[in-house]
Amino acid sequence: MLRVLHLSSAILLLAAHTAFFVRGLAIDRGTVQPAALDRLARSLAQALLPVTALTGLLRMIAAQTPFFPHGLAGILPVAAIPAVFLVRLALGRRRELPWLLPALNLGLIIGAMATGFAARP
Repeated sequence: MLRVLHLSSAILLLAAHTAFFVRGLAIDRGTVQPAALDRLARSLAQALLPVTALTGLLRMIAAQTPFFPHGLAGILPVAAIPAVFLVRLALGRRRELPWLLPALNLGLIIGAMATGFAARP
């Protein structure tokens, strides 16, 4: 049950975050206007990130698998949120580079999925 929930939430997270990132770049360039799809993708990405991390952690505890590398890769997108916020705050550029967190998290999510698929028996 946890395996199916974790895998499905990870796939949905990747799809939502990809849409959020790609549409965000287009909105930032001014080629498109924000739409309901953008709000949905952002909301799904924000909701599914902790769900995916939590189900993965619970699955790792239940299966008694090591935390490294997939567990670490899975928790990094969550840790990136305050890290990027603090870096922007320290640089005094809180509103600049709106694509930074989505781009970083998209790469981290892809990395987490790659380590997860590599670790599957």
